[in-house]
Amino acid sequence: MPDSDGKLETLIAALPGLSMEELGMLSDAIEKAREDMATAGRAALLEEFRLKAERLGLSVEELVGAAAPEGSRSQRSDAGKKVAAKYRGPNGEEWTGRGRMPNWLAAMEAEGRSRDEFLI
Repeated sequence: MPDSDGKLETLIAALPGLSMEELGMLSDAIEKAREDMATAGRAALLEEFRLKAERLGLSVEELVGAAAPEGSRSQRSDAGKKVAAKYRGPNGEEWTGRGRMPNWLAAMEAEGRSRDEFLI
């Protein structure tokens, strides 16, 4: 976005003369202005969507739900629940069989041992 009235160039030219405290205050003010603009932009966009949806006899919630791609993944029913260990190592280490293989099991497999040996 061009700076037609020179405000940005003036501000940039003044930066070397500012103290660390002043630069910090300026940085905080810039971040607050960005947040305020983003908040206002989101509110305006939501209102625009609401009005357009209303003209079609829909709610924004209906539109957002309809926008989910067909076959999109939903949260698993056991998400966040504790999973029982499936493997136990020689020193009592446990692994559920999910996620990255633990180092102890990778080391055992590298030695030629089978993962099945550690099944609980």
